[in-house]
Amino acid sequence: MSKKIIMREDNEGEVNIFLDFLHHREYPQHRNIIFLHFPKLKEMIGDDEENERAIVESFLKNTREKNKEKIGSATKYIQNEIEQKGERTLTILADLMDYGWPENNEKYVLVPTIFPMCPFNGNTFFFSIYKALEGVTEYPKVLAVAMHEISHMILFEILREKNISLDSYTTYFIKELIAPILVYQDNFTGVFKKEIVGNYNVLEIYFNVDRHTIKAFDYFLEKFNKNKEKGLTFGTFLDDMISICLKIKESIKEKRDFDNTHGIQILKNSELLKQFREPILVER
Repeated sequence: MSKKIIMREDNEGEVNIFLDFLHHREYPQHRNIIFLHFPKLKEMIGDDEENERAIVESFLKNTREKNKEKIGSATKYIQNEIEQKGERTLTILADLMDYGWPENNEKYVLVPTIFPMCPFNGNTFFFSIYKALEGVTEYPKVLAVAMHEISHMILFEILREKNISLDSYTTYFIKELIAPILVYQDNFTGVFKKEIVGNYNVLEIYFNVDRHTIKAFDYFLEKFNKNKEKGLTFGTFLDDMISICLKIKESIKEKRDFDNTHGIQILKNSELLKQFREPILVER
């Protein structure tokens, strides 16, 4: 079966993600991130929430028009990457997750956006080309980011198939650790550069295991690799990870609440970073 990533423009969808994340209950810090990247938009909106959609639509239209050539070059680069390597990367990801696509679910849609993050909805993910506004037109990490986002989509399918329901905090923690673990695998050698592609609000979380401090990412990466060496399934690893995370779900929630309160300042303030890195006790 042919598995594809297809690129599509979606101006209305782009407007919607700006509006969604300006008022998102689960990600309150995203409003600050948006305004950090687009101070002019913050100035235009002010207290005028009644006309917010029209303001965002106008702002995006004008910004895209002013940067038409740079955005065009960026999207051309992305289109070439997914056409040349998209199917191969999907096959590798599916093998790592022991996943088989159903007949009606073989395509994923990539929408280039100047939104400063890369959210997804259903089988569509928005790939940020914000840096195109600064003159960057080549995005060598596009496939790595695509695999990160698509791994979330596949994970949700697997959880549904296993009839597993988790709270939003635990789900976020698990999906945002599994994604960089998968993307970091040597299986992708020759497709894109091996590097950790993930979010600070999980990658900077530490565990205390047997009086030894280790990053949560490294802890689960080691488990994943050992699981793979033994020829065990992805589902086995996932079940083990869920079991561990459910035992520490209150601590996971505390880390998320801390991030929702302080946001990117965690990386800019050494004291906040020290507090955030205080390890979670994980008992074997």
